[in-house]
Amino acid sequence: MKKPLFSAGQRLLCALIGGSLLWQWPGAVPAAAAAAATQAGAEQSDPAAAEGKPPRNEFALAGIEVTASKETVGRGYVASRSTAGTKTDTPLSDTPQSISIITRRQMDSRSAVNLKQALEYNAGITPGTDSRWNGSMVRGFDVARRADGLQLVNSNFALWDFEVYGLEQAAVLRGPASTLYGSSAPGGMFDLVTKRPTAEQLREIQIQGGTDNYRSLALDLGGQVQGQDKLTFRLTGLTRDHDLPHDYSSFERSFIAPSLAWKLAGNTNITLQAHYLKDKLNGSDEYISIYHPGSTLFGHSGRLFLGEPGYSGYQREQYYYGYFLDHQVNDTFSLHQKFRYGKTSTAYNMLWWSLANDGRTVIRDGRLKVYDDTATSYQLDTYGESKWASGAVSHHAIFGIDYRHGNLKNRSGYGGTMANIDIYDVNYSHAWTLPATAPDYQGKVIQTGIYAQDQISFGPKWTATLNGRQDWYEQNGINPQTGAKTRIDQSAFTGRAGLVYHATGELSPYLSYAESFEPQSGQDRLGNQFVPTTGRQYELGIHYEPHNLNARFTASLFDLRQQNVLTPDPVNTNFSIQTGEIAAKGLELEATMAAFKDLQLTASFTILNNKVTKDTQAANIGKRTAGVAKHTAALWLGTAGDQNRPGWNSGFGVRYIGSRENTGNTISLDNVWLADAAAGYNTGDWQYKLNIRNVFDTFHEIAGFNSTTTYQGEGRTFLLTATCRW
Repeated sequence: MKKPLFSAGQRLLCALIGGSLLWQWPGAVPAAAAAAATQAGAEQSDPAAAEGKPPRNEFALAGIEVTASKETVGRGYVASRSTAGTKTDTPLSDTPQSISIITRRQMDSRSAVNLKQALEYNAGITPGTDSRWNGSMVRGFDVARRADGLQLVNSNFALWDFEVYGLEQAAVLRGPASTLYGSSAPGGMFDLVTKRPTAEQLREIQIQGGTDNYRSLALDLGGQVQGQDKLTFRLTGLTRDHDLPHDYSSFERSFIAPSLAWKLAGNTNITLQAHYLKDKLNGSDEYISIYHPGSTLFGHSGRLFLGEPGYSGYQREQYYYGYFLDHQVNDTFSLHQKFRYGKTSTAYNMLWWSLANDGRTVIRDGRLKVYDDTATSYQLDTYGESKWASGAVSHHAIFGIDYRHGNLKNRSGYGGTMANIDIYDVNYSHAWTLPATAPDYQGKVIQTGIYAQDQISFGPKWTATLNGRQDWYEQNGINPQTGAKTRIDQSAFTGRAGLVYHATGELSPYLSYAESFEPQSGQDRLGNQFVPTTGRQYELGIHYEPHNLNARFTASLFDLRQQNVLTPDPVNTNFSIQTGEIAAKGLELEATMAAFKDLQLTASFTILNNKVTKDTQAANIGKRTAGVAKHTAALWLGTAGDQNRPGWNSGFGVRYIGSRENTGNTISLDNVWLADAAAGYNTGDWQYKLNIRNVFDTFHEIAGFNSTTTYQGEGRTFLLTATCRW
């Protein structure tokens, strides 16, 4: 790395002139030469100018050149481009669908340690309620989670998870996404962009400690391989452990992800990557049960652990490896291929209990349940990309084939022996006998999709996006114990059409229609195979990216419906028919900004009406999805601080969660305001930060799944982070 050419005073003066996002160039030129070079090569050096937007502001001062840019890819607080919505490097303002990018800078500002915390300040998000797989909903529906655009196969409890420290950013694509990615839930997609090799030297070590004996040590290294100008690398790793709120419960994680990028030739690049993650959850998950009147445990502490230390828990071990290959054929054509092979396996020991008639004896004997699930799979996504123009119309098109294959194995057992306990005089350390396990499912999944997309720019202000995809899905399985076979053989065509009008260089309203599908197993009472459940969405929105601010504002109105939902067959309720529908209508507002010197802002507001609109049982019509609030809002306001300059920084956030219902809508959860705060100090190489979640230790319930029990949300926690970069 070259030694800085300018004094601290000069750098400070540049910062005062250029605002919060200015960089100095290593090679300074006289002012006149700088102006001439800028005029001659504006479109080549400035992506904003190439997109027809005003060029970046440039200054020449005291023999130096300073450039202000809206974004530095992968490092800024505000992102303006993404591949998640189109599979091409596209400005978000050209994407006819609501999309949010949570950058690494945003995650670090709030010290997010899991995906739930990373997403909770964004619009339309219902945070997950289980720490084992960080599941969250968007617009009241489940979503698919993909890493770098690829999704591996799950099997029962063998579910993939991803470490937030290993991410560069997370994209939230709201609404159906099957036209590019295949089968997925109608809520949309989380595309988790992993950390990649970097040509710039990167050295980081991070130490964390906090509430509940939270301890974490992480390492992030990257740069050019010594003596090899065509090789760059990245190595990210972490180890973490902490206690959970339930008695006798804790969580441990180990994670490592190496990657290597190789520039094979002037127009060919390949990135090799691997990932390994191991989790061990002892006891119960992180949420505390709240027992309501009518529950057999009403009045007892929700922290009470009714399992057995050493037996109850969940373990996951997963790994994958693969590559990304990009080849530029010429100025018009390029080829891309992504491949990933992975395996995830889990061991889950749970205990079903009941309270005896005496009101104090917890019956556990013969109620042990053991799961042992494995999913091995690979995915290959290959597509060509082309750009061409015909008169005043330009095209940016892709055509590809996506293939996914998975092998699934599930074992389980129920029974075993374990002593009962007295709820008023709890005594653990009992011996137990595990139930015998046997394979209860073996299956194979194959999904093949052919897709095409064309982004068409016509006239000075219009951009249209047209998508189409045909998928074929097969899943063949057998229960080795009974010989019973199951088969899913379904196909689906999904489409998307969107239109963006660039009213000004800053304001871009859009209109879109999108579809999704999910394979559905089973058959009706007449023996007919079910068809896939489908999703369809109409959306009207606005992108606003002011030229003079490093900011992005969005608004969207949507009507999203999931159809072909299973409902009880009125002729024979032991069977189902596909006449159900769940609808979500709403408004989402979101703002992300890093301007006015060091100020950073993330804000969102959501109105969401998510409910059952069609069902064979009239009592279900109008019921809301469990845990989904009708109104949510969030605001985070902080200062960034300069790592190279000693000084303080701070942040404060508020989150509002409106009233929610439990499953069946028999319990209403009160609305709640939560506050978060952060304070940090930079000393050059070292950065120190204290984050406090739920500053006022506000009691709140986050979800409920039956008529007697809900789960208490996170209380006040402290997290101290020390990060050294050199």
